[in-house]
Parts: sequence; C-alpha cells; structure tokens
Amino acid sequence: MITGTHVPRRDPDPAIQLLVAFVLTAAVLLVAVGAWPGAREAVFHQFNALGGIEGATAFWSGVNALADTWLALGLLLPFVLWRPRLAILLLFAAIVATAITHGIKPALAVLRPPGVLEAGSFNLIGHTLTREAFPSGHTTTAFTLAGLLIVGLRPRWPWVVGLLLLASVMGASRMVAGVHWPTDVLAGAIVGLLSAWAAGWLNDRWPAARHARWPAPVAVVVCSICALGAPWVDVGYPQGVWANWSVASLGVLSLFVATLRIWPGRAGRLGVPWR
Repeated sequence: MITGTHVPRRDPDPAIQLLVAFVLTAAVLLVAVGAWPGAREAVFHQFNALGGIEGATAFWSGVNALADTWLALGLLLPFVLWRPRLAILLLFAAIVATAITHGIKPALAVLRPPGVLEAGSFNLIGHTLTREAFPSGHTTTAFTLAGLLIVGLRPRWPWVVGLLLLASVMGASRMVAGVHWPTDVLAGAIVGLLSAWAAGWLNDRWPAARHARWPAPVAVVVCSICALGAPWVDVGYPQGVWANWSVASLGVLSLFVATLRIWPGRAGRLGVPWR
C-alpha cells in the first residue's frame, strides 16, 4: 500500500492573524463610515479637534512628517541593517502599494477637507491640499512599514499590537492635520497592510528573488540617503522638523553600530544581530 508523505500542520501565526483581523476591522469601519450619512464629516471633526489643543501643533506636525515616504524609508534603515532579508519585501511592497495608491487616487479624484469645508471651520496644519484624497498616501506608507516588520520579522503579539497602534496614530494625524477624511485613512491602512502581505506572498513563491544578493545593499543605500538627508527635506511641516532630525540621528547611530559590528577585528565583540 502506498501512503502519502505526512506534512506537519502549521499552527496559525499570531502576527499574521492580528494583521488579518486589523484589515477586516478596518474594512468594516470603512463601509460603515462611508455608508452612514454624515459619519465621514463627524469622525473627521472629532479627530481634527485634537489639532486645536494648545502646544499640540509641533507634535502632530512631526507625526505627519514621519509618515512621509522619505522619512519612513529613513526609519527603516536600522531594520534593513539588522535583517537584510527585509530588503526584497520592501521592494515588493513599495511596488504594490505605489501602484494601488496612485492608480486609485486620480481615478476617484475625491476632494480633501480643504476642498470641501469652509476655511476656518476646521484646523489645518502644514500645507493646504485639496485633491486626490482617497486613499491616504501617508497612511499607506505608515501601514506598509508596520506590515513589513510584521510579515518580515514575525514578532510576538505585543509588538504587533504596538506597530499597528503606531501606524494608526500616524494615520489619525492626517485627520488632525485637516487633510484627509477617515475613509481615506482606513483605506490607506488596508492598502498598506495588504501590500506588505502581498510582498510576503511573492517572496515565498519566488525563490530567485528571495535568494538574490542585490536587494540588501540597494535598500541600505536608499534608506541611508533618506535618513541622512532627512534634515534638508521639506515634507510640508516646518513645525515638525524635530522628526526630520530624529530620523537623521537614528540613521547615524544605526550606521555607526553596524560599522563597528562588521569592522575587521570587531566581529563577535558586540551583541548586535547582523546577518
């Protein structure tokens, strides 16, 4: 009698389960807010009111700046130095997220709050944007970054929750700044996480890309340029320049530690995971 080879059953990965649960929740909220009359404006004003709190402008400006693609790539530098395998995931996710976001934005041409609401009826932080609201590009970037770390590193569930919360704060900051509706933010979260998941799916099914050597050094160079050049990049939030300098400082520290780790004669002296 011929018997088939037994394949051990894999337990579901908690990190991916949380990612899927978040996407489904965001999808339900997107439908609910979009379908309920007046919900989009009501939720927007609730979050936007946070921008009117005294002394909060600098904080929210910086959070908005961190979700910019340039600064987000700079934030990723220590991770691609620590886990070079994230490089190919970054490439795949960037292609998917960019194609979806910039395909939907001009096609739907949804007006942003400054293009709909009367000036002075809401708080506006940073530059004025009026067109191509859906989905939020900054939110897509934030959740793509969080999704990459979840899919690529498979951390324990408390870290997954933390990453999703941080990305959520970045997404909410777009409403606080007065440039996006809640539907834009929810859609951006879905696109970002699905792009990261798609990157993992492509990586698992494309061995040649998974074992390629060039993505890691390219990712390190690109992320290094973004990190070190952050202080001189205008992302539209002058009061949040602290975020630019924070990304640059993190980049310098990351490169310094990585150099010590691989410098001839230093191998094994530092407990920094470098592979």
